[in-house]
Amino acid sequence: MLTDLLVIDGRMGRARYARITLLSMMLVSFGATMLIFPWAMSLANGVELMPLGMSAFFALILLSMGLWMAVASSIRRMHDLGWSALWLTPCIVPVEFVAVPAVLVLSILLSFMRGNQGENVYGPDPLAA
Repeated sequence: MLTDLLVIDGRMGRARYARITLLSMMLVSFGATMLIFPWAMSLANGVELMPLGMSAFFALILLSMGLWMAVASSIRRMHDLGWSALWLTPCIVPVEFVAVPAVLVLSILLSFMRGNQGENVYGPDPLAA
């Protein structure tokens, strides 16, 4: 199951994509909170709640794990639609008026479009199993 979350080969259905996307969003949110909260509290009170290095280490692990899960599930979902993963490249452009609409449009399309029925070049239909 855990290795299934990290691979980019194959296809993924809409329901599984929604569950993994929710899990990755939770990991990223918790990681960002772990990164920001101890730092903000140490600035406000002058007292460290926990060593910032340890908090930052675990926060970066959660952030990277959540980000990889989101990218891997998006690639597998795009494979289910018969699309290449190159359609994700506008999402990494460091200009917000390009990346933000690209992420929104792709998220909506990946969430609601039905995948190809039957086998395609990326593998068998995930709903057929």
